[in-house]
This record gives sequence, C-alpha cells and structure tokens, in this order.
Amino acid sequence: MASTHPVLKPTDRRQFNNPHAAVQIAGAEAARKGLRVYDCPYHHPAMRASWLKGFAQEQQLSLDL
Repeated sequence: MASTHPVLKPTDRRQFNNPHAAVQIAGAEAARKGLRVYDCPYHHPAMRASWLKGFAQEQQLSLDL
C-alpha cells in the first residue's frame, strides 16, 4: 500500500542565519551604554561595519515633536 503521508524536505534556514542584525543591535546597545566608537570588539570589516552602523544610528538625535 502506498503511504499517504507527504514527504517533508528539511527547511533551508540559511536566510535566517544573518549575524549582521545581531551585531548591529550590539552596536546600538554599546552607544546606549556610552561606550566609545573605538571599543568595537570586531576585527572583520563586515562585522565592524555592521557594529558601527548600529552605533551611529543609535547616536542620531531623536526629535520628540
């Protein structure tokens, strides 16, 4: 007899494996803590750029209108 259950393929989750978002959040948290920009813990250029992006965005002035 044939099985009526569908064969499930493993889900490709590579699209959810993006460390840049977490690094950007870490940069924003560092800015909130008052750390200096040279306290960036990353040496890889791409990770450093993501950390600095989060850091710089957090340091932007917020206009409470």
